[in-house]
Amino acid sequence: MFTPLLLTTVLALNPSPQGRGHGHGNPHQDGDFVPPGLAKKGGLPPGLAKKFGPRVPDHPYVAIDPRYTDRAWFLIDGQWQLRKGFTASVQAEVSDALRLPLVPPPVPLPHVGVDLHVVLFN
Repeated sequence: MFTPLLLTTVLALNPSPQGRGHGHGNPHQDGDFVPPGLAKKGGLPPGLAKKFGPRVPDHPYVAIDPRYTDRAWFLIDGQWQLRKGFTASVQAEVSDALRLPLVPPPVPLPHVGVDLHVVLFN
């Protein structure tokens, strides 16, 4: 049988798991939910930023085909350009971006047989 002192010692040495706290990506706890991997306030993730090339536009639009995470369309100089063959980390950024709200595209989207999910990163 455990004595009170032994029980207290065992409990002190075996802490229960701690929660993640407020504001760590749980949409039910945090009103301004930003998916993991995205900078605070919806900033452009680094892997997607590299896909724009040497210069990221002031208003970086990305159009994502929800069927695929290994590719996306990037609005560069007024035209949609397809980039494919993403690494696992960039695919995770694409998956996270699919959780962001849709925005209307500033120019017509390419016709790919499915509605593209357009995101504007600020």
